[in-house]
Amino acid sequence: MKRALALLAALSTACSDPAPGASDATLDAAVDASADAPVKPDAPAFSCPRVRPATPPATRVCNGSAAVCARRFDEVSWLTSHNAMSSEARSFASPNQHETITAQLQRGVRGLMLDVHPWHDDVWLCHGTCLAGAQRHVEGLCEVAQFLDANPTEVVTIIYESYVPGASVVADLRAVGLDADAHTQRAGDPWPTVNAMVDANRRLVVLTDREGGAAPWYMPVWDHAQENPYEARTPADLSCAMNRGRATNPLFILNHFLTNPLASPELARTVNFNPVLRDHADRCQRERMRRANFVTLDFVDLGDGLAVTRALNE
Repeated sequence: MKRALALLAALSTACSDPAPGASDATLDAAVDASADAPVKPDAPAFSCPRVRPATPPATRVCNGSAAVCARRFDEVSWLTSHNAMSSEARSFASPNQHETITAQLQRGVRGLMLDVHPWHDDVWLCHGTCLAGAQRHVEGLCEVAQFLDANPTEVVTIIYESYVPGASVVADLRAVGLDADAHTQRAGDPWPTVNAMVDANRRLVVLTDREGGAAPWYMPVWDHAQENPYEARTPADLSCAMNRGRATNPLFILNHFLTNPLASPELARTVNFNPVLRDHADRCQRERMRRANFVTLDFVDLGDGLAVTRALNE
């Protein structure tokens, strides 16, 4: 019972900012204090075979549309999965998604919100606590890398909620060669077009809420983006109010998911379909004077997420 209560408490607060002064291992320690520590998982030798495209294709479709290729990155809407690593397919408890990262990308997702935690002397993708489910960070990154290799006109964004040092995340990105794919953007400069990113083969944007700057391309998310509140429990709670970031930042993260007290397919079905989804995106565009760049959903396989992002791009 103590383990179950600790697990529920950790999961229910997973989307909030870490408490001031809290150590990197606060969440894991809170759970381990009330439950026997699990057996350390085996960590087999890591290998991520890659074949980076040498020459960008002349004929292009980007994010579902040839017209998108000519637009700046910040002029495009991207379907984004909230807690992308927390999936039923990976046996996470109380998951936010049904499918693996690879399957989400193949479905049309182009933005991945990922939580990284320290666990067993390594970096893991976990949600709240690694006792509820975990995937090695480098393994999740390999899924992204291989998707980029197989889809040479696509751009992917990772938005990290990080509980580990920036240098550790950067080291994993380098381990799979994603540093060579990552775009560096100075805050305040105009974003390049998608075509330019494809031509340069710099088709990964990496944003983080902690220790951005650990590499030039490992960028502080709130230097570039702004968002609406993420703590909606009912459809009526979906808001366009200012939350984190600055109103002048060019990228807008549209948080469009319910947590009551955890995510569920039933909750997703109440907000992932039109007219609720499209109305929220349109309302926030009017109120914030920003397009919804990252349309962020739980259970992206349910509802009209891909149709709405493509309609916004029209």
